[in-house]
Amino acid sequence: MRDGVQFHHGREVNAEDFVYTFTRLLDPKTASPRAWLLERIQGASAFRAGTAETVVGLRALSRSTLQIVLSQPYAPFISVLGMVQVRVLPREEVERLGVAFGRQPVGTGPFRFGHWLPGESMTLEANEAYYAGRPFLDRLHYRLLADNQSILAAFVQGALENVDLTGQEATQLSNDARFRFMRKPLLATVFLWLDTRHSGLSNRQVRQAVNYAINRNAISSGIQKNRHVQARGILPLGMPGYDPDLRPYTYNVARARTLLAEAGYPAGKGLPLFELWTSAKGAAVRQEHEAIKKDLEQVGIQVELHTAETWEQYATTILGKRPGAMYRYSWFADFPDPDNVLFPLFHSQSSDNYAHYSNPEVDRLLDEARSAGDYLSIQLYRQIEALIMADAPVVPLAYHTFENVFQPYVRGIELNGLGERYMPMRKIWLDATRPVPHPTPRP
Repeated sequence: MRDGVQFHHGREVNAEDFVYTFTRLLDPKTASPRAWLLERIQGASAFRAGTAETVVGLRALSRSTLQIVLSQPYAPFISVLGMVQVRVLPREEVERLGVAFGRQPVGTGPFRFGHWLPGESMTLEANEAYYAGRPFLDRLHYRLLADNQSILAAFVQGALENVDLTGQEATQLSNDARFRFMRKPLLATVFLWLDTRHSGLSNRQVRQAVNYAINRNAISSGIQKNRHVQARGILPLGMPGYDPDLRPYTYNVARARTLLAEAGYPAGKGLPLFELWTSAKGAAVRQEHEAIKKDLEQVGIQVELHTAETWEQYATTILGKRPGAMYRYSWFADFPDPDNVLFPLFHSQSSDNYAHYSNPEVDRLLDEARSAGDYLSIQLYRQIEALIMADAPVVPLAYHTFENVFQPYVRGIELNGLGERYMPMRKIWLDATRPVPHPTPRP
């Protein structure tokens, strides 16, 4: 442990705090949806099953030394330890406050909890004792507003320093010279699942034909207005293992028709009607799917468009449950490791593999990459991605981008591929040469 790091209530952090925090996350009584992050620690399964009172793979060897023993090699674990869900907590405060700890949290970060008015605002105060030095800002004041139009109006009036907006509002602000518009690719890919259980989509050449038939460039530039980066493959820009030399599927109608004929479906004859599903109801997604339908019908593949009423309905009763359907899906990486994309999406035993894709060689390499060293695993993941792309269980469409707009006097901005929650707020400062309107926090 780093010496001298203090919790916000003044006590120094020690190794026992991490043992407590990780054990609490694994405890079934906590019912944390992120317990899976630590399930590879030796003894985690027995503890969660109630057959052990402690997690044997977690030990504080001294006040400053924590030992974690895994049940099997898992190279991405060091990235898991950087996630917000495993940040250290002080046991005495958690137990003193009980369920109220969620409304009065105590951590170690550059800002400490100030006050929260549910439905209105939240304020964080600068942590004077932060181990890396006091943040530049005295406080962070978050306002809760009803809708994008209210957020946009408050920002334009100078009542907000920054906003994270999407769609038409983001496009409008990106072209406004009064503000600083910043965009960065997220570690996230949007794609179409191709359910391989179908009598048509079970054929690799048909899946390849679908990839060649879709004009992704027209979708990216004409419909999405270049707000996102057109995808070359599965691993997004910025992800370790991203392969700039990966050969993407290009728009090639002639090649799509040839593949269909070689698969035994000349001009699509004999193929069943394919369903294309989404839960998104925005105009851009609707136009995107209409364009995909038109592109596929041009080579003889008939498509029927469907929209689920809610995301909950989509996720629980539709996604991966209609053999042969195509599903629009976005995957946002939890941590910056290619294992967090390729293993859950494409290992045959993964519950997130909605294409029901199975390739024994891909499974073997995914298992091997988890225990490989950094440089070796990068090459393995590039090999894995190439194999998956050749099998074509998905149609990569775009890499999502993180778009944020700031007032011109905001300085020290660093955008992160994992999104807004990982933006280092301690580095941000405000240029004092410009007037800075601040909302007055209510006590």
